[in-house]
Formats: sequence, C-alpha cells, structure tokens
Amino acid sequence: MMNDNDQVEDRQRQLLVEDGAQADEAQAVVSVMEALRTADVALDAAARAALLTRLLPEMPPRRLTHRERLVQWWPLLLMRSQMRVVRHEIWSASVLMLALGVMVTLAVGATDGKALLPFTVLAPVVAAVGVALLYDSDMEAVLELEAATPASARLLLLTRLALVFGFDLVLALAASVLLAVLDAQILLWPLVESWLAPMAFLSALAFALTIILGESLVGIFAGLVIWGLHVVTYNLRDAPPLLYLLSLPGLSSAEFRPALLLAGVLLVGLALWSFDLRSNRGGINT
Repeated sequence: MMNDNDQVEDRQRQLLVEDGAQADEAQAVVSVMEALRTADVALDAAARAALLTRLLPEMPPRRLTHRERLVQWWPLLLMRSQMRVVRHEIWSASVLMLALGVMVTLAVGATDGKALLPFTVLAPVVAAVGVALLYDSDMEAVLELEAATPASARLLLLTRLALVFGFDLVLALAASVLLAVLDAQILLWPLVESWLAPMAFLSALAFALTIILGESLVGIFAGLVIWGLHVVTYNLRDAPPLLYLLSLPGLSSAEFRPALLLAGVLLVGLALWSFDLRSNRGGINT
C-alpha cells in the first residue's frame, strides 16, 4: 500500500510526464525534490542552479491578477509615462488657482445672478494656460527624443493634452460640488455650465495657437485677452462694437455652448494636423 510520500511522488511524476517530460527525466526531478525534502543539509549552489534550470521552463506562466492587468494596460502606461513629462508646475498651479477661485467665490457670494462668479472667471483661464504650456521649444526637443518610441509623437502630445485638460476638468468639477455644498445660493449644474464650454473652447484655442505658431506665450496671451475682454464687457452695456465682437459674447451664452464644444474639437484637430506638418519638416516621427 502506498504511503503519502509515494502518492505525492507518483502525482509529481504524472504531472511532469503530462507536461512533456520523459519518464526517466520525471523520475530524476522527483528524486531531487525528495532529496530536498529529506536532506539534512542543503544542496550546493550548482545543484540548486541545475534544478531551477530544469524546472523553470516547465512551469506554466502565472496568471495576472485583475489589478496587474489594469496596471499594464497600454493606455494607462502611456498616460503614466506622459505624467512624468508634463511640468510639475502645471499641476500645482492649477490646484492653487482653482482653490483661490473657490475661496474668493465663497467670500463674495452669489449676490447677483447675472454676474459671472469669480470661479467661473478663473476656471477657463487656468485650463487654457496649462494646455498652452504643453508645447514649446523644450517640449519639442522631448518629442524628438521620443521619436524612437512605438507611440507616435502626435499620440504623445494628444495624451498630454488629455491629461492636463482632464486634470483641470476634474478639479473644476470637484470645486463646483464644494461650492454648491457650502453656498446654498450656488446651484451645481448652472455653475458647471457657466465654465465648461468656455474652458473647452479657450483650452482648444490656446492649444491650437501654440502648436501652429510654435510659441506657448501666444496661446496664453490669446486666451487671457479674449476671456478678459469677455469678462469686462459681459455686463457693460455701452461697449464699443469692435471690442464687443473681440470679446466673443457667445462664450457665456447657453445657446452657443454646443457650438463652442464643436469648435474646440475642430481646433484640436487643426492643431494636430499642423503638428504633423511641423513634425514632417523637422524630422519628428509621427
């Protein structure tokens, strides 16, 4: 009658044979494993190395857990790699400026339903400035270094845009929820609507101008000027016609919000097309 050790050895030999080992090879491996279990002294380094060399190829690959598969998901790896490239100042400046907007808005309060809240004024500018800083001469040099990577330079740039704009969007949404909770006069969805379309349009405009002209200061200046004029003329009844047109009065109009979002998508597409042209001339792999 077989004892427990004999049953274990027989099962080990059976598994090894099923995995493709010859009978004598299976017996040799089982003998070594039995020696490891019963030996009073450890095998020398050469014997251990020989055993591992023989066993490791026979072992089935370990199944990844759900968390490990998520961590190794290619889009997530791409975003994590680009987070290290984006300037750290962009993240910290966005947090500080939006926190300032929340504090000023709470201090001022929603006393006039027709006036733009300080947070509504600040949120689009923060996103536009952060997006404009994604591309300049320094970032172009980084993209040239990344030309050897499997991902195209255009995809890397688009990933950075999604990261920065998404970060500002999440921050602005969280701040809006906080404002609605702390001030009963501020309604959440009207507040979100007041800054969402302007943020998307101004960010896309700053991004497009920066890519097309190759200078981040141009995108920043354009966003600040247009939004500044709009805020100034928002409640100004007797604004000069030219100044009124330059301020893009539709930025705060509910009926223009779908058009602003569509214009933002078109501007991003134009920016990427222009980036392709610049990359082909400069030798960046796209």
